[in-house]
Amino acid sequence: MTTFSIAFDKVGKKFYQQWLYQNLSFSLRNGEKLAILGSNGAGKTTLLRIIAGQLTCSKGRVFYTKGKMKIPYQNMYNHISWAGPHTALYPDLTLTEHLHLHFSFKKKLLAIPEIIEKLHLTQDADKKLRFYSSGMLQRVKVGIALFSQSDVLILDEPTANMDEANATYILQLISEYVGDRIYVLASNLERESAGMKTLKIGN
Repeated sequence: MTTFSIAFDKVGKKFYQQWLYQNLSFSLRNGEKLAILGSNGAGKTTLLRIIAGQLTCSKGRVFYTKGKMKIPYQNMYNHISWAGPHTALYPDLTLTEHLHLHFSFKKKLLAIPEIIEKLHLTQDADKKLRFYSSGMLQRVKVGIALFSQSDVLILDEPTANMDEANATYILQLISEYVGDRIYVLASNLERESAGMKTLKIGN
């Protein structure tokens, strides 16, 4: 197995002359799990976007390495799968159509009918996503990220809009299929971060 690693060296991020955080230093490699905790507005999603290479830091550096090869931050999209509140879905596609479109760009861990079954959405597979409930849409977002082949899995509040039963099931599914990827979670829900190494940001 080729080792994938992410290293933060004294990273800080400033918005509108205000520091969200400064001097963050940590490293992650295959199989490690990190939960970023903090209140709303603390900068959890911003930190996820820096980890994913979607935002640059205001100071410090982030290093991405696969084996002995250094990866530029702008190429990190090839190595991550991501789900969060602002993940875009195409409402006029059915679930089956959406998965076929997504997995024409990303490799998948399971066959599409298996993914749909794992998400407990078989009966709704040919329904347009605009007719899905918020909880069903959340399952789709998490499922797309979880069942995409990647070196890093990033989830932003993965059980938002889910009832307790569905949240418990989805968290079990994540535990089963995260594999040896780096897993980074942003949350303020204890049920999502249980048993994970944590990083608290904000006050």
